[in-house]
Amino acid sequence: MIKMRYFIGLMGVAWLGVSFSHAEEAPPPLGEISARSFVDQAALISRYTTEQYAHQSSLKIVKGIGYAVYQCNETTPEENKPGQIARMAVFNILNPAATATWVDVAAAGESSNGLSLGGTYVSAPMLHVLTDQTLRIFFTGRFGGDPVSGYRIFYKDHDVSSGRLSGLMAVRCSIAKDAAQVMDLAVPAIQAHLDFLFGRGFGEQFAKGINTACDFLTFDGQLYSTIQIKNSEQGVTKLMTNVLMRSSDQGSTWELLGAPDPRQLKTEVKILAEPAMTEDNDFIYLHLRSNVQESGYVLSKVGKTDLYAFDEPVKKWTYGIGRPTIADFGKPIGMVAMFTAPSVSMGGASITRNTCDVVMIDRSYSRYRRAFSVTDYNAVNTPFMHLYHDEVYVTYSTGRRRLLPKYGTSEIVFSKLKREFFVPLK
Repeated sequence: MIKMRYFIGLMGVAWLGVSFSHAEEAPPPLGEISARSFVDQAALISRYTTEQYAHQSSLKIVKGIGYAVYQCNETTPEENKPGQIARMAVFNILNPAATATWVDVAAAGESSNGLSLGGTYVSAPMLHVLTDQTLRIFFTGRFGGDPVSGYRIFYKDHDVSSGRLSGLMAVRCSIAKDAAQVMDLAVPAIQAHLDFLFGRGFGEQFAKGINTACDFLTFDGQLYSTIQIKNSEQGVTKLMTNVLMRSSDQGSTWELLGAPDPRQLKTEVKILAEPAMTEDNDFIYLHLRSNVQESGYVLSKVGKTDLYAFDEPVKKWTYGIGRPTIADFGKPIGMVAMFTAPSVSMGGASITRNTCDVVMIDRSYSRYRRAFSVTDYNAVNTPFMHLYHDEVYVTYSTGRRRLLPKYGTSEIVFSKLKREFFVPLK
């Protein structure tokens, strides 16, 4: 076992580590320096001069311009409180902090196209690139009469040239293998589809909301993602899963497919949340957090010949708390993931969720190897990876202003996992 720690200063302090489980393996070059570089170059892109809360980012890059959508609030540092909106940062990736501008995407109370957003906040924005000129931004909201905040999915299109947003559009879906059963992509549709998958009455357990928690991937001629649905009791979520879905019209309408069964988890808490998706010729893979250290990060796959039959989730990595994210560098590096790891105690006003393992995954998904670990004293929370021009860029939440004593959800930063971090340099 080889372990290294490196202590530096960065607008405070950052602690960086690298750990390898097999001493006989050649470690990636200069892992501790790679970790330091990742934190050092992280540039602020959220509107920190006015925001008290900024979290749950999704990143795309088009022609050298970064687009990061996230949920934020200018009146409180708490999550999912009145005033929370969906916002998009727009910046040049060569000089992100100096070039960042912002577009307010959606807020409770607005109306357009005959639709009105009710409640007090919106959440869970997720970004999809239609063309070099058009971005589609999905988010979760509600109508005035809906019983919970995250009840249905909407989208708006952003025109890159003019900077203008379209009006509100409600997302639709077909359920239960029946193209004639078209409904709003909302809680009742997901509940009915879960009944179809797992038996009558199963879906009604999931009554506390949905959200767009997974990135959008295009393969086999269609757009794929998942819709997440949960149940909570007294503010504590103990039941959650994600339904696979695909679209032939860029996400306006989705066909609901299969879902991993949370009942197959052996723990009391049965959460299969915030998946990262990968695919090959035969399978679609969902990499999910269980939110329980005992279960950790799990993998569930479904064959492309039957997209309704996911196999049992299998534990693949430790901890399992925090959204996973994966990108594929291609040969010779392959797939690289970032998994939240146990926080490192450094004294002072240290914020939790301050560590992520950077993990290399082989093509058979049988071998997971930690390349190095990154720890930011200010938090490295909920990273999101995006492959652009053979390089992997990352946004994550952090808490440089110490607005809350945990998690680090007051700013969004932009960084890069360089290819040099993973290959020998001669």
